[in-house]
Amino acid sequence: MFGKILLYVTFISSILTILLYYLGFKNKIKSPAIPRTTFHLSVISVLLASSYLLSLILNHQFQYTYVWEYSSKDLSLPLLISSFYAGQEGSFLLWLLFSSIIGIFLLSFLKKYNDYESSVMMVYMFVIMFLSLLLILKSPFEYIWETFPKEARTGFIPEDGRGLNPILQNFWMVIHPPILFIGFAAFTIPFAFSISALLLDKFQKWISLALPWLLFATGILGAGIVLGAFWAYGVLGWGGYWSWDPVENSSLIPWIFGVAAVHTMIAQQVTKKYVITNILLNIFAFLFVLYSTFLTRSGILSDASVHSFVKPGNEVYITLILFILIFLFFSIFIFLLKLKTIKKYIDTIPSYKREILITSRETTIYIGSIILIISAILIIAGTSLPIIASSKVEPNSYYNPTNMILAVAFTLLAGLAFFLNWEKPAENIFKKSRLSLLFSIISIIPIGIFAISNFYFLFFIFICLFTFFVNLIAIIERIKIKNFSFGFAIGHLGITLFLIGVVASARYSEEVNLELEKNVPAEAFGYKFTYFGDEEFIDKYNQKDLKYYLFIRAEKDGEEMIMKPVMYLSSYMNSVMKEPYIASFLTKDLYLSPLELIAPQQFKEEQVHIFKKGDEKSFDKLKIKFLDIDVSQIPMHSGSLGDKEYSVFSIIQVQKDNKKDTVKLKLNYKKGIQEPEPTRTEIDTNYTFYFTGLNVTEKQSGTTVKIAVVDSSEGTELQKEKLIVAVSIKPFIGILWVGSFLLILGFFYSIFNRIKMIRNNTNTKR
Repeated sequence: MFGKILLYVTFISSILTILLYYLGFKNKIKSPAIPRTTFHLSVISVLLASSYLLSLILNHQFQYTYVWEYSSKDLSLPLLISSFYAGQEGSFLLWLLFSSIIGIFLLSFLKKYNDYESSVMMVYMFVIMFLSLLLILKSPFEYIWETFPKEARTGFIPEDGRGLNPILQNFWMVIHPPILFIGFAAFTIPFAFSISALLLDKFQKWISLALPWLLFATGILGAGIVLGAFWAYGVLGWGGYWSWDPVENSSLIPWIFGVAAVHTMIAQQVTKKYVITNILLNIFAFLFVLYSTFLTRSGILSDASVHSFVKPGNEVYITLILFILIFLFFSIFIFLLKLKTIKKYIDTIPSYKREILITSRETTIYIGSIILIISAILIIAGTSLPIIASSKVEPNSYYNPTNMILAVAFTLLAGLAFFLNWEKPAENIFKKSRLSLLFSIISIIPIGIFAISNFYFLFFIFICLFTFFVNLIAIIERIKIKNFSFGFAIGHLGITLFLIGVVASARYSEEVNLELEKNVPAEAFGYKFTYFGDEEFIDKYNQKDLKYYLFIRAEKDGEEMIMKPVMYLSSYMNSVMKEPYIASFLTKDLYLSPLELIAPQQFKEEQVHIFKKGDEKSFDKLKIKFLDIDVSQIPMHSGSLGDKEYSVFSIIQVQKDNKKDTVKLKLNYKKGIQEPEPTRTEIDTNYTFYFTGLNVTEKQSGTTVKIAVVDSSEGTELQKEKLIVAVSIKPFIGILWVGSFLLILGFFYSIFNRIKMIRNNTNTKR
């Protein structure tokens, strides 16, 4: 009840804050102290609600449905914390939490610009209001007997929770979702500034104020996307980092809009052009954050996406749609209402009256932004197809070729823009770029001779190298003159390396499947691989499941290394999970993913015989009689046996000639898996017995056992232990990760420079 009350407090206080800031905007309230108070009340209630949910998880309060569904007693502290946002309700609360915290910094920032506080905070609080409404409709504070009234009595507290999906039990998943949601929350700020610009009829100053926030939102969302790709590559074992999954795309789309807006906003700062473009780009970047949320959390893509949430219920589904539609129509209405005012403002700007110069820097930036938006539109179309049709696009024939063509054009423009002037025709482009061209030619020749023969990809790499050297030289030249504002150049370095890594790792990777019979080597890619056994271990991030290292020796050129992919049976999903092993080198990754472990065959099906109690069967000179079963080691009154380890015994009498021996056969159960132990008798050591199965009936006389009788003197050919693995070479994928790091670094370095500009009161004129 306490948690629900806090959510209602958030909802009501956010409505009050919106109304009070509206009155302040209309100059009916002179002091901003009152709306600031109600804003802080909403923030405090969100912080308390979040802390309360986290305390319920950490203290294993399984009477709450959300705690029961996504946590368990065996989870480590980091994973217990991550179960906070493992489900829909928690992820909404996480978004609300970050929106509230970021709102504190935003309000502190806006206190220096009183003319913007009321309008920006009024818009910003609409998001807080809607998120709190979603949490009221889909609350993480429901009791288990409220969720399952027919299955659970009032006051019932389960002994343990269902636990966390094993795919999420990983370090990267502890930090990947929070970073994404920080990005989602931060995108609200440039949106609020763009709407504020419309409301205030101030179409220039907001650019300087909003740009650092947009850089932060785009940079942090990009970091979240990269971490998700790294998790997919290193944990899932599917050999890739990106599959154009709809949920992946839904995060990428607002990021692309954000990148486009960053470039055109910089152009507006210098030339005062692209007023309408920047307002619309920031609006749509935020709207696609909402659309991303709808795709991910409405359950509409549950059949098309590998990690979409299940359907949340009609109330939340409808609210999510209303969430998008209200902001869409509100934004369009305000924009159309102010369109005449914008045009009047544009008529006063001299740069709009000048002839458009194709070879000017601002035009090049604008064209580059159009290319990005075309890419985003194509991705939106492909992502949304499952919503309107019962099919989805094929990535290799749709996303890859279309985006590759656009990437070539965008990368070329990113290089050429450095040699162009603001609002002036280009001069001596060849002379300025010849050093970059020379380095690019020198670099591409060995690549063409030894690595890439396809002209199209060779040309693409050449363009990337050209832009790389352009930006590298620009950084060096700026350092020489002690001008350290080169965050954009760092970002461009990153994107060129990233694209080179994409082409090299995706286009030129090689993969084969190997059957590795235990202790028998097999060759691939010049390596000799030998599987030589396994070993149990406890994963600190998943202590519930017993995991196994599969040891594989990889030998090449007299050197060897031990590769250790992982396989285990997930008690949560009741299926076999696999984790790859990656050996990283300077120019490649050797990627080894387990596919199937075939256990050694101890006996054949025809050697298994069914016995009832008292049955006696003859095997050559041997007679076997089933006497009884022993179930004394089965744990009683402990709930489900599925995750327990125990043994049962079958007692048989073995007779040969006049000799008799009573033998106890053991069948082990390890978390639902049967493991029969081989047993022999001194009467005849050629025979091995296995207790392979038990069928218990109410009447003891009807109970049957399965016993395998194996005569080694027959020389039966049995299947040996085998490990089937996918082995692949990923050339230069390290360049992709280095490029990703530089790209994100460029955003944050630019934030630092923009904040310095604001503090120095530069470029903040209306």
